[in-house]
Amino acid sequence: MLLVSAGFTVTSCNTDPELTSSYPEDVAWSNETNLRLNLNGFYSLIGGYYSGKVGDDACTDLLKMNNVNDDANLFAFGTTPITPQSNRWNNWSNGHTWQISCCRFLRDLEAHKANFKEEVALEAEAEVRFFRAVANFNLASRYGGQYILYKELPPLGEKSHPLCEPEESWDFIAEDLDFASKYLPEKDQVPAGRLTKGAAYAFKARCMLYAKRWKDASDACLKVKELGYSLYKNPSRPDNGYGELFSNRRSSPLVNNESIIEWGHSYDDKMFYSFDYFYCPPSDGGYAEVSPTENLVSAYEMADGTPFDWNNPKMAADPYTGREPRFYASILYNGCTWKGEKLYTYEGSRDGYAVGGGTTCTGYYMRKLFDEEIPKNKMTPTDLTFYFMRYAEVLLIYAEAMAEQDNLKEALSALNEVRDRAKLPAVEASNKTEFMKLLRHERMIELAFEGHRFWDIRRWGLGTTLLNGVSMKGVKPIKEGDHFTYQVVSCDGAKTRVYLEKYNKRFPIPLAEIQQNVEVAQFDEWK
Repeated sequence: MLLVSAGFTVTSCNTDPELTSSYPEDVAWSNETNLRLNLNGFYSLIGGYYSGKVGDDACTDLLKMNNVNDDANLFAFGTTPITPQSNRWNNWSNGHTWQISCCRFLRDLEAHKANFKEEVALEAEAEVRFFRAVANFNLASRYGGQYILYKELPPLGEKSHPLCEPEESWDFIAEDLDFASKYLPEKDQVPAGRLTKGAAYAFKARCMLYAKRWKDASDACLKVKELGYSLYKNPSRPDNGYGELFSNRRSSPLVNNESIIEWGHSYDDKMFYSFDYFYCPPSDGGYAEVSPTENLVSAYEMADGTPFDWNNPKMAADPYTGREPRFYASILYNGCTWKGEKLYTYEGSRDGYAVGGGTTCTGYYMRKLFDEEIPKNKMTPTDLTFYFMRYAEVLLIYAEAMAEQDNLKEALSALNEVRDRAKLPAVEASNKTEFMKLLRHERMIELAFEGHRFWDIRRWGLGTTLLNGVSMKGVKPIKEGDHFTYQVVSCDGAKTRVYLEKYNKRFPIPLAEIQQNVEVAQFDEWK
């Protein structure tokens, strides 16, 4: 069972739920406790852990799936391209189902408002309108804002419905989130994981960034800041608290103002925790399904802010010394200490470089998102926190939105606030082009493995530059006595990646929709 972080425990209800073998409408809407049980069902829209995010990042330059036949690899190399019949990011049916579920809830709430105090009904409406915005955002970001937009519950059995226009879609998302921000409580008024005003403002900032509504995005970010959110810092740790965020346990919560929307499992969940099981190194008893690329690893700066460069003899001879703190919190590399032991990735070692799956094909493993307290060869359940949104992302949204409004001073201030937590020196830019290079780098590093990279590359229109006609890199450590040398290699072998320009704009409407809906025609570029 999924607990507190998803709002699945409530401490302020007036009555107990009515026990019955079925819940007819009059029971489901009879009291606040049953209302909360109904609301809890929507939280899976923003819950889970990072497996899906890792899969998205494995379709970019951040991660490489070690099994050559993994779905992410088949997409990356064009073996299974996006088509109207097959699309790994197709959420057309699921997204519309969530829309309808939200509309049904709002209709029924309106019919039973007399059973609740006004503030209870308004908060419930705000929660579900937030979730409807999530469902709409997931569709809008995939289909260029053109999909079937349900503003109210459609007639039963309706099959034909026209597509909305992009501006109508983004307007409706903003409208729902404005309502949510007005009536949701502040973060100190509800249990961890319940939606708050900060959640509504932060998510609006993300949505408006994708919509390229820069002023709306930056305004929403400022509202989040006004509510008291801030970066978590712990000066007693080498990483200043960055890595500690991702070992935040539900059983011993980390007090912080960075988490805005979160979710987690509890230790008594009956569901088997599988993230580490699938992604940890073989010496942990893991399946080692994914590895960070050298493209990502090289992007981590030196501790003094100097770019890492394999052409620098000193850096190449000792590549993993003197890097910035987020590198050590995020990457397992040859010779690092992991779970009290040295981990080696040279060819022939247990966790060593190899091609074909079961170990790393890049010379690296993830560290961020793993539970370091899980014993080796004993993949037990854990209770780590999943962040749907955290304040670092809000700062980066604000930075980008202000740059797009030609306010480089404010943009740099927000960007450097994120860098400061990583103990990196401030950077400067004299124009928007220079700034966007810095912004893209910072999002790549700060949000690594959190599932943003693919969607960032799409919205920036950089897919054909970064993901097409290229091969990603790895490093093969070579043991020579007690010393190592490092050979930069292609982790893609002789293959080059395929990314089509039309992926950036919008994904195709699924064939099933075209076949059953006479009011919908396929997008021109997908015909």
